[in-house]
Amino acid sequence: MKDKLCHIIDNNSEELINIGNHIFKNPELGFKEYKTSKIIQKYLKDLNIPIEENISITGLKATIGNGHGINIGIIAEMDAVPTGGHKYSSDDLGAAHTCAHSNQIAIMLAVMKALKESKILEEIGGTVTFIGAPAEEFTDIDYRESLIKEGKIKYCSGKQDMISKGVFDNIDLVISCHTMGGVEGRMTDINSSLNGFIQKTITYIGKAAHAGAAPHLGINALNAAVIGLTAVNAQRETFIDDHNIRVHGIIKNGGHTVNSIPEKVEIEAYVRGGDVQSIIDANHKVNRAFEAGAYAVGGKCLIKDRVGYMPLKQCEDLSKVIKNNMDKFIDEKNIIDGQKSMASGDIGDLASIIPTIQFGFSGFSGNVHGSDFSIVDEEMAYIIPAKIIAMSIYDLLKDHGKLSKEIKNNNIPRLSREEYLKSWLGC
Repeated sequence: MKDKLCHIIDNNSEELINIGNHIFKNPELGFKEYKTSKIIQKYLKDLNIPIEENISITGLKATIGNGHGINIGIIAEMDAVPTGGHKYSSDDLGAAHTCAHSNQIAIMLAVMKALKESKILEEIGGTVTFIGAPAEEFTDIDYRESLIKEGKIKYCSGKQDMISKGVFDNIDLVISCHTMGGVEGRMTDINSSLNGFIQKTITYIGKAAHAGAAPHLGINALNAAVIGLTAVNAQRETFIDDHNIRVHGIIKNGGHTVNSIPEKVEIEAYVRGGDVQSIIDANHKVNRAFEAGAYAVGGKCLIKDRVGYMPLKQCEDLSKVIKNNMDKFIDEKNIIDGQKSMASGDIGDLASIIPTIQFGFSGFSGNVHGSDFSIVDEEMAYIIPAKIIAMSIYDLLKDHGKLSKEIKNNNIPRLSREEYLKSWLGC
C-alpha cells in the first residue's frame, strides 16, 4: 500500500510541482489568499472531494474517508510574508513566499490525491481532513484588526480564528510540515520546538517644535524611543538562557520631517519565549524599559500588547511515526531530532489542544523571510515530504487505527479548546 501511495505521487509529481511553483510566484498576504484558495478548491473538487469553503475568510476544510474512527488533520498554510526585494514579491506590502507555505499546499494536495486514487481509506477505514489555513504570519496587523472590527474574524491568526470556530473539534491528530530553509543537501527535522510570543506596539508621544530654532520648546519622542530601546537592551543579561527569550522590533514611524522635533514615534516589537510564564515575565521587563524612555524626556508612552502564538511542544509519539518513514528517503544522520528554534508559529496554539507535529524539510536556498529565498531541489521540497506523510497516514490508520488511538490516549492535550480560548486568547 505504501508503494502504491508513492507511485501515485510520482505519477502526478509534475502537476503538483507546477501548482506549488505557481503559488510560490503569486503570493498573497494573510486573509487575502483568495486566488490561492481558489486553486486549492479547484484541485480538490476535481478529485470529487467535498469542501467547506470561506472559513475565516479564505480558509477551507476538505474531508475524505468514512467519517468514523480516527480523523487525521493535515495542515497547509496559505499566506506569504512581506519580504522586500524578492524576485516574486507582490505589490501588497512586498509579499513573497519566503516561508514556503506554497510548498505545504502542493505537498498536502499530493497526499489527498494519493489517498483518494489509491482508495486506501476504503480498505483500512479512518478519515483524513485537509485544512487550508490562512494568515499564519503575524503581519499586516492594521488590516487584520479592521477585519475584527467588521466582525469577519475574531483573532489575528488563521488557526486561532479557526480554533475559535470549532474547525478542529473533530480532529484527533494533526500533521504539518515546514521548510527548514538555508540547509544544504537533503535533510529533515522532527520534534523541533518553537517559541511563543507577545506582539506589541509602543507609541511615544512628545511635542513638536522647530528643530533648529526652538528645540527646547519640544519633547523629542524619537529620543524617548532611543532611550527605551537602550533600556530594553539593558534587560538582556537578565533573561535566563533556557527560557529562549528574544526581543526584537522595528521603528515604523520616526517623525515627519528633519526640521521638526518628532512628536510621535511608533515601534512594533515581539517578545518571544519558550514557555508562557517566561514570555509574560520578560514582557513585564520590556514594558518597564520602554516606559523609562518616555519618563526620561517628559513624554508619554502608550503600549498595546497583543496575544501572539503559544510555544510549540510537539507530540513525540507522532514524530516517531514520521521518522520511521523519513528513513526510507533520508539518511538517518541527516534527520535532526529535537532542535530548538526561536521562531514562532500558530501551530503551537493547535498543539496545545490536539497532539500535533510539524516536521521540517530542506530543498531551499537562501534565508527564510529573506530576499534570496528560493526552491533548489523540487523533489525534496515537494515530493519526498508528500510521500512521508502519505505513508505515515497509512501506518496511523491501519489495523482499525490502533496506533493512532494509542498515540491519542497517551498524549492528553494540555488544554481543552475552551481552556485555550480563555487562558491564552482571553488573557
